[in-house]
Amino acid sequence: MKKFLALTAAAILALSVGCGKEEKPKEEGKPAAATEKKEDDNTQKITLLNFEGELIGQLREYHAPFNAYAAGAAKEGEEAPPKEELDKLKADAKAAGEKAVSEIPSVEVPSDLSEDHQTKIKAALEELKKSYEAKVAGLEDEAKATEANKLFTAFEEKLNTIHEDLKLIPGKFINELQ
Repeated sequence: MKKFLALTAAAILALSVGCGKEEKPKEEGKPAAATEKKEDDNTQKITLLNFEGELIGQLREYHAPFNAYAAGAAKEGEEAPPKEELDKLKADAKAAGEKAVSEIPSVEVPSDLSEDHQTKIKAALEELKKSYEAKVAGLEDEAKATEANKLFTAFEEKLNTIHEDLKLIPGKFINELQ
């Protein structure tokens, strides 16, 4: 649902940019460079939001087994799942985390973004990879789970520096995965 909302927002932004061009005649005193800069910013906004929507979709796949394991492990008493079921959930979470660690480095960064933004995304993806490495280790060690949360926050912060550059609202990506 949130991916749909992000794509809808991007489509509305694209439509408003396109409609804005048709309705307003070009002003004589406005420099062409300023107009091109605004159009470039809008293109980068759309590209970034589409990239993040696709990335969040991929992260949901990785994150779902961790959520299922956490939910099972949190149950107590008669509601607690049998040990075998809990072990299976844990193994599924570990496999999903290892898959994330192996696939995140191959995530394609959009070439439509500026060099600076591409560099920031690559650094953010490295933090994301480390986060999943720590999540896998956190299945056995609670301190590593806390480290995973800190690394995911660092991933969010790095992506949000691009949001600031493009004057977008900062994202709370962890909320998309819960």
